[in-house]
Amino acid sequence: MKKHLYIFIAMLLSFGLKAQQNIIAHNSGNNMYSSSTSVIDSIKFDTNYSKFKLSGNSTTLDIQKTVIDSLTFTSNTVNLTKIYIIYNGTDNATIINPYSTQGVNITASGGTVNVVSTATINNLEYNLLGTSATGSLTMSSTLPATFVMNNLNITNTSGPAINIIGGQTHTFNLQAGTINSLTDGSSSTKNGTLQTDGKIIFTGTGTLNIKGIKKHGISTSGIIEVQNGSIKVISAASDGFHSEGYMMSNGTVNITATGDAIDAGDAAISISGGNITATLASADVKGIKTGTNTISISGGTINLALTGAQSKAINAKGNITFDGGNITANLSGAAVLTASGSGYDPSYSTAIKTDANIILNAGTLNLTLASTANGGKGISADQNITINGGTITVTNAGNGATYTNISGTLDSYSSAAITTDLNLAITGGSVTTTSSGTGGKGLKADGTVTIGTATGSPTLNIKTTGARFLVSGTDYSHPKTLVATGAISIVNGNNTFNSTDDGIHSDTSVSISGGTNTVNAISTVIGVGEGIEAPIINVSGGLTNVTASNDGINATYGTVSGGTEQNDNSQFNVSGGIIIVAGNDAVDSNGNITITGGYLIATGPTSQPEEAIDFNGSFNINGGTVIAGGSNANMTKAASTTSTQPNMFLKSSAQLASTSLIHIENTAGSEIVTFKPKNNVYYFHVSTPTLLKNTQYKVYFGGTYTGGSYVGGSTGWGLYTGGTYSTTGGTLKSTFTTSNTANVNTQSF
Repeated sequence: MKKHLYIFIAMLLSFGLKAQQNIIAHNSGNNMYSSSTSVIDSIKFDTNYSKFKLSGNSTTLDIQKTVIDSLTFTSNTVNLTKIYIIYNGTDNATIINPYSTQGVNITASGGTVNVVSTATINNLEYNLLGTSATGSLTMSSTLPATFVMNNLNITNTSGPAINIIGGQTHTFNLQAGTINSLTDGSSSTKNGTLQTDGKIIFTGTGTLNIKGIKKHGISTSGIIEVQNGSIKVISAASDGFHSEGYMMSNGTVNITATGDAIDAGDAAISISGGNITATLASADVKGIKTGTNTISISGGTINLALTGAQSKAINAKGNITFDGGNITANLSGAAVLTASGSGYDPSYSTAIKTDANIILNAGTLNLTLASTANGGKGISADQNITINGGTITVTNAGNGATYTNISGTLDSYSSAAITTDLNLAITGGSVTTTSSGTGGKGLKADGTVTIGTATGSPTLNIKTTGARFLVSGTDYSHPKTLVATGAISIVNGNNTFNSTDDGIHSDTSVSISGGTNTVNAISTVIGVGEGIEAPIINVSGGLTNVTASNDGINATYGTVSGGTEQNDNSQFNVSGGIIIVAGNDAVDSNGNITITGGYLIATGPTSQPEEAIDFNGSFNINGGTVIAGGSNANMTKAASTTSTQPNMFLKSSAQLASTSLIHIENTAGSEIVTFKPKNNVYYFHVSTPTLLKNTQYKVYFGGTYTGGSYVGGSTGWGLYTGGTYSTTGGTLKSTFTTSNTANVNTQSF
C-alpha cells in the first residue's frame, strides 16, 4: 500500500506539477492550506498512515490525515481566509495562520494554544479540530471572532478548556455532523469550562458536550445566545450556563447540573424556539433563572425536572411572559423552614415563580408537583397573574402543614395550583388544575379575581380532592377551588369547580355576571362544603349550578355577636341570569336576600333544621323567578312583606318525593311553575312575574310533564319549561286565591 501511494504521488509530481503551481489541502469544503509546488520536497504518510506530512525547504504541514478531505492542484492564486488550530493528541498543536502578519499572533506549547489578535478584521474564522487530553485555548481579541468546532475534544485539568478574554461577541459554530467535547479541571482558576468575558453565540447543527468539573459548564460576563446546535452539559459542579442574559431561537440544550441549569444573572431571558431539558437534584436550585430582570418565552419546548427541596423551575424577580412554547415542569422537593424572627419562614418548590407579574398570552404549560412537594406551588407571583390565552395544566399533590411563623404564632401553609399576592385575571385560554394534598388550593389570590371579559371566554376546570387539616383549636385549613381576599368577579367562560370542601370563597364579595359555571362542594365531613361563600354575593347573569354538602350559597361576614341568627348585613342578590342551587341549606344569608330578576331555582334538605332558603335579615322578592323546595323546619320563614312581587310560601304536611312534581296553574290552566325537586321536600317559595294578586291558583303534587326541558339545562331536577303538564296521576293539594293587597301569600295544606 505504501509503495502504491509513493508511486501515485510521484506520478502527480512528474506529470502535473510543472503545469500546476499550487497544491491545496481542503477541510470541510474550505481551503485549509496552500503552498507552491516548487518548494515541496515530499508528500507522505507516517508509518501508521494516521498523519500526513507535506514538507519542503520553506514549508511544512504535519497534521492528522483525518482533517484533510482532499488535495488539489491549481495554477490559480489561492487566498487563505481561515485560521486552523489542530490539536494533535499530546503533540504540539498545528497552527495554520494566514493572518500572522496582520495582527494575529498564535503560539502553541504542547496542547496549550494562546491567541492574541489585534487584527482589524471582524469575525475572523478560527477552525478548531483534533483532540488533546492536556490542551486549552486562550484568546484575546479586539474584535469579534468565529470559532468553528469540528470534532474538537479538549480536556484541561488545570484550567478552562477555552478561555476568551475581552468583552467582544464571539460565535461558536458547531460543524454539522461533528461531536465536540470540552472538560476543565478542579484546579482551574476560572469558573467555566468554556469561559468568556463577552457574548457567546452558538450556531451550526453539530454537538457540543461539556463537563464543568470546577464550577460552571459555560460561564460568561455577557449573554449566551443559542441560535442552533446541540449543547449538552453532561455535568457541572455549579450552574450549567452562567451568564448575564440568555437568548434562544433554535437548537437543543440539555443540562444536568449541581446548581442552576440556566442562570442569567440580573439580565433578561428570551426564548423563542429550540429545546431545553434540565435535570437538577440539589436543594434550592432553579431551572431557568434571572435576578432583577424579565423572562419572555414565545416558543420552543422546555422540559425541567427538579427533585431538590424548595427548588424553582422558572424563576425571576421581574415579569415572566408567555407568548407561546411548550413547557413541562416536574418538581418533588420538600418545603424548607428557615429560622426567622420568633419562628420560621417557609419556602416551597414552585414551577413558575416571580417577585413581579406573570402574563400568559399563549403556550402550553404542564406543571406537576409530587406529594413530597409539601406546600408546593404551580404558578406563583408576588404581584399580578394575568392569563389571556394558552393551555395550562397544574397537578399538585403536595400536602399542607402547620408551623410557627416569624411572629411566634402557630400558622399553616398549603399547596396551591395558582397563587398571587395581588390580583388574578383569567380572560381566555384553558386552565385545568388538580390539588390533591391536604388543605390544597386551586386558584388563590390575596387581591381580586376576575374570570372572563365581555369578549374573553376562558375554560376553567379547577379541582381539589384533599381533606382539611387542623391548625389549632377549631381552626382548620380547608381545601378551596377558588379563594380570594378581595372581590371575585365571574364575567364569562365555561367554568367548573369541584371541591371536597369549599368551592368559591371571597372575604369581600362574589359577583357572577356571565359564563356557564358549575360548583360542586361535597365533603364527607358534616357541616363542611360551602358552594359559594362571601359577605356579598351578586348574580346578574350567566348560568350557575351549585351543589354543596353544606350551604350552596352562604352570604356571611362570619359569626356576629349574639349568634348566627342575628342579621350581620351580608347580602345575596339576584338581578339576572340563572342560578340553580342544591345544598344544606341551599341558600343561607346571615343578612339579606333580594331577588329583582333572573331565576333562583333551589332544593334544600329533606330533614330539618336546615332549609331551602334561610335568612337572618330580609328576604325581598321584587322580580324574577323563584322556586325553592326544602324541609319542614320550624325556622323556615316566608318572604318579607316588603317584597314588591307577589309570591307564595307553601307549607305541605305531606312530603313531595324527589321523583314527583309540584305544579301550579291558574284557573285557565296556564302554567305558573312545574318543579321537580332534587330531594324529598315539604315547604316551597314560589314567585314569577306572571303571578298576580287576587287570582285563583291550583297546586298539584304529582302528574306528568312531557316535552320541554329544565331551565338552565340542569340534569335530573329543576324548573320545567316548554312542555305540557298533565294532571293524570297528580293530586290537587290546594286551591286558593292570592291576596288583593299583600304580596306574600302563605298557604298550608
